[in-house]
Amino acid sequence: MKRLIFFALILCLALTACQSSNPEPALTKVTLNLTYIPNVQFAPFYVAIENGIFTKYGLDVSLAYGNEADLVTLVGSDHQQFMIASGEQVLLSRAQGLPVVSVREWYKDYPVGIASLKTSQISQPADLRGKVIGLPGLYGANYIGFEALAAHAGLTDADYELRSIGFTQVEALVTNQVDAVVVYLANEPVQLRARGYEINLLRVADYLSLVGNCLVTNEKSLSERSDLVQRMVSAMQEALETAAADPDMAYEVSRKYVENLAADDPIQKQILLESIRLWQLESDPSEVEVKRWENMQTILLDLGLMANQIDVREAFSDVFTK
Repeated sequence: MKRLIFFALILCLALTACQSSNPEPALTKVTLNLTYIPNVQFAPFYVAIENGIFTKYGLDVSLAYGNEADLVTLVGSDHQQFMIASGEQVLLSRAQGLPVVSVREWYKDYPVGIASLKTSQISQPADLRGKVIGLPGLYGANYIGFEALAAHAGLTDADYELRSIGFTQVEALVTNQVDAVVVYLANEPVQLRARGYEINLLRVADYLSLVGNCLVTNEKSLSERSDLVQRMVSAMQEALETAAADPDMAYEVSRKYVENLAADDPIQKQILLESIRLWQLESDPSEVEVKRWENMQTILLDLGLMANQIDVREAFSDVFTK
């Protein structure tokens, strides 16, 4: 009996030694840069952390927030590897020599629109003639989206007044400081309607196909860390699908990351639902992506924000979504 116990102890020690010599592979530490501030619209990334999706793909992801132009410099110079960036920022950065590349589009539709009170009778882009338009500033997706829509309607800078109002679109509109405001489709329109205002909404995507926000990396990561990029893209895909399938869960998870997000805030819950409707849950054919990027480059060239054309096919990669 003693001999059996002795051999059992030896076997146990041997198994323990085998387990300790084959530890779980270490997770790859990654910083994912998000523009803006913590917000329910970033729910998929909160879900990916809390539901173990990043861990499933061998990733230990930290979220960071900041100015898009600053963050794209970090990623383009390979000081960091991933961020969410708008399509125009990718093209502008590449035109300036920063080798950033989109590896997955987040939005299927360009998420910008023009909101106005119904009493203003702005029901089509041509109705913007002679109007004062409020927007955060002459930069970013809001500015690009408005200018694209105005150009599509044959309007020039002389036909309207743009007024920088920061992120005060709702108050500026309802207090009649401006005639219309440039908004994110999933945000300010929800707030306006919740406050009882009847609005008209011109969606840029109804008139033009442009690139919205994307998961962005750099060329060095594509060539030297393709496995890492694939894992990040796959994790994002699963996170989007998981959050879209259970918005209530995604909202509750977001409360851990978004300060003062109430347990039952109908406006914020609706913002999440509107965001989900914009997400690209399935891959688009390459020719569709190319067209969106070409359209975006045309707008940037027309605005004088880019001096020369670049090869838009180098601005994105669809290898990781096939």
